[in-house]
Amino acid sequence: MTTALSPLKRGLTWAECVLKFAGRYLLLSFQPSHWKPTTSPEVAVENTSVCNARCIFCANGIMERPRIAMKEEVFRKTVDEAILLGSQVIDFSVMIGDPLLDRKLLERARYIKAFPQVREMGMTTTLQWLHLFDLDEFFQCGFTWVAVSTTLSGRERYRDFFGVDKYDQMLVNLQALLNENNRRNKPIKILITIKPTPEPRRDILNHPDFKLVLSLTSQNLRKMVKHEAFFVFDWGGAVRLPSYLRLHPLWPRKRRPCGRLLRHLMVYSNGKVGACNCVDFEASSDLILGNVEQDSLVDMWHGARLKQIQSDWRSGKSIPRVCQLCRMYRAGPAN
Repeated sequence: MTTALSPLKRGLTWAECVLKFAGRYLLLSFQPSHWKPTTSPEVAVENTSVCNARCIFCANGIMERPRIAMKEEVFRKTVDEAILLGSQVIDFSVMIGDPLLDRKLLERARYIKAFPQVREMGMTTTLQWLHLFDLDEFFQCGFTWVAVSTTLSGRERYRDFFGVDKYDQMLVNLQALLNENNRRNKPIKILITIKPTPEPRRDILNHPDFKLVLSLTSQNLRKMVKHEAFFVFDWGGAVRLPSYLRLHPLWPRKRRPCGRLLRHLMVYSNGKVGACNCVDFEASSDLILGNVEQDSLVDMWHGARLKQIQSDWRSGKSIPRVCQLCRMYRAGPAN
């Protein structure tokens, strides 16, 4: 998921987040042009829905749709049609899954890189499986950002959160990625999101693994931990969370379509296409626009179905059920 870029993840305090949202909410409410969809959407490609982890906040454990890698012909059709749409951002921000568990990942990345109009390509990963790939090839295939979801306070805490005993391998991979990125003058923006664990903040800050990673990155990880910028979501109430986890707030949204519906398309591993890349883990909600195997991304982006969803929300007629419960709401298309 793309939560690594949210204001809450960047270390703002709760009060700062509220004030920032309130200001944007009031300012943009009276600008109809702000709620118009972008000409060319960002396209998220779920290259695989396979994930070995069982994170305590994730819907992976309850998802019923097949866990599969995207067929090559579906992937190439998706990318080709995204290019026709004028998309400049194509990434592997999967709904469920770890992109690194797709052995064709680098081959697929190189296919995207071959189109000069694509200026941004990245992925969110646990980084547990980076060692399966040649690191030199990884840096040459065109990634501009990598968001790493992890904890940095030992094997036990990692196992409790991610549900697998892969801490040591993750840490080796993370050091290798950061060291190589530094050696190459940082061509990839590496965003580390430290996931919440039920322990005092000082224990995280004083852990030798945290200090090691801190020495390899310019990211302000201390601020993230000190401000407890640990926010998760519960997939529309589908996942029962431990009491210590903090949920993203349910921001007001009536007559203000989520920005993701105005600038994003999500293509699932089974070819289904959704208007959002956040919460619809079964690919079965009212936001599903069609299937890229039979339908065109161009037609779906400009089609009547998506326009109806956007206009019904803006007029106050209806908000999709999956959106009413979503804690990843963004107030409009602007970053």
